[in-house]
Order: sequence, then C-alpha cells, then structure tokens
Amino acid sequence: MPTTTSLTTTYAGELAGEIVAKALLSNVSAQYVTMKPNVPYKSVVRKIDDTVTFAAGTCDFTPTGTITLTERILTLEEFQVQRQICKKDFFIDWTTADVMSGRVNTQIQDAIIGRLVGGIAAANETIMWSGINATVGQYDGFETLIKAGGSGAVSAGSGALNDSNIIATIWDVINTAPAAVKGAAEKPAIYMGQAAWEAYMQAQIADGNGWYLTGGPEVNRRFVGMYDIYVCPGMTANNIIFAQPSNLMLGTWQENQMNEVFILDMQNLDGSQNVRYGARFYLGAQIAVGEDITYWGA
Repeated sequence: MPTTTSLTTTYAGELAGEIVAKALLSNVSAQYVTMKPNVPYKSVVRKIDDTVTFAAGTCDFTPTGTITLTERILTLEEFQVQRQICKKDFFIDWTTADVMSGRVNTQIQDAIIGRLVGGIAAANETIMWSGINATVGQYDGFETLIKAGGSGAVSAGSGALNDSNIIATIWDVINTAPAAVKGAAEKPAIYMGQAAWEAYMQAQIADGNGWYLTGGPEVNRRFVGMYDIYVCPGMTANNIIFAQPSNLMLGTWQENQMNEVFILDMQNLDGSQNVRYGARFYLGAQIAVGEDITYWGA
C-alpha cells in the first residue's frame, strides 16, 4: 500500500536550508573552523602552499619557488532527527480559548522547532571533534581525522591536563609545530576544551594574573599575545590541537533542498493528535594538510 503524505506545514527549499544552517552554525566550534557549504556529497578539499624565493635579476624570465597543492576528499554523511509529540499533552498549560484559537499549535510548533535546532547544534558540537564514522549517527570528527594513521599530524604527547602543566604543555605543542606554520600569514590557533581552558585560567591566577578571575567572557583569549585560543566545548578532555582554521573544514549541504525541517500533523491521516517533526541534513569534516597540525592527546 503506498505511503500517504499530507504536509499541513512545511519548511522546504531555501527556508529549510536557513533553519538547518542556523543549527549547524550555532554550535560554538563552527565559528573557529572553515565552513564548506553546498558540498555535493563529495568534494575535493585543496590547499595551496607557495614557497617564495628571490633570484638575482636578469633579462630572462626564470621561474623560481615551489607551489605545493595538496588535496583530500570531504565526504558528507546523511543524518536525520525525528520527533513525534501529542498535542493533548501540551493543552493542560493553556486555556480553552487559547486552544480553540489555534495559538497553542503555533507556540508548540515554534518550541519544538527551537528544541530541534538547538539539539542538532549541541550534538554536532561534540561529533565534529570526536565523532567516529563507524558509529551510527556520527561522522569522523577532527580529533579522529588528526589522530588517524597516515594523517601526517604530529603528536606532542598525551596525558591529563591541569593547572600545573597546561602552560608547559601548550609550549610543547607549539614547539612541535613546523616553523613555516608558525610564521605563516594565517596564524595557527590553539584549540582546547572547556576543562583545559579553566586549567589555563587557574594557572594564570596562580602566576598572579588575577584579571583572569574577573574578566569573564571579555578575557582576551590569546597565548603570549601570539596565538588565539579557541575554547571548544565539544572537544575531548585532555586534548589540544594547534592548527590553522583553514586546515579544519566542516562541510554541509545547507543551501540545498536536501536540508529539510518538516512538520506533519497526523490528524487528517489517522485521526490522532500526534504531530511529527523531522530534520534531514548532511555533514562531514576533513583536514587539509595533516603535517601542518600538531596535537596533544591520546
């Protein structure tokens, strides 16, 4: 028997992309990496390095220097989030007039979509770092890609991070990085989780830098005035990554109709008071040049 479809309200096409994009971009770490929208399932990720050298002036055209073009494949995975709620469960919070006017339906719809968008953002905050493609509902996150055999990324060690070793560990990670990366026009940044950041603040306070205690979100998150510190709640504890933002790429299909948030009222189909909400979207991560990345963590 064919499936009967009846959409009383639908978010599709461009509007759907905006809703899903809001979810994906609102997770904190997304602002610290390079977003690659409109990836058609697979995309070649390229990074160009140009080594400029001077030559003595002559009358001839003599090419010098080295241009290195590296590439990896960014592959998107398809995901979905689906919910079914009973409108009756919500009516107890409203008056009869509110229910009969239909205002309740609108408020419930807005609330569920808000939770759906927020839930996608929260889940992706973790998956984009430590996700493993072999696990259902995940894709390979940056930590997984960086630590994979053959990635080229260089380890500076591993172990628990605390206020007594966090500063020395950051220096170990930086000192392990290639000089060309540290001196590049695009400065690398230090990526760490919330616990590591708190240990760093404790270390600063212990050293007499008490302004960290009251600075709150306005604290300038830079290490020795040279490298930005990006605090990523989704990163695994006891991990630090030192990389250029252009080297960490998060791909999605956010402006295509394949990104969709839909609402399906089941009343006209089966007489129930159930409403179904769902989202379908694509995500994937990839690193460009592993040799330019150093990290701390098992």
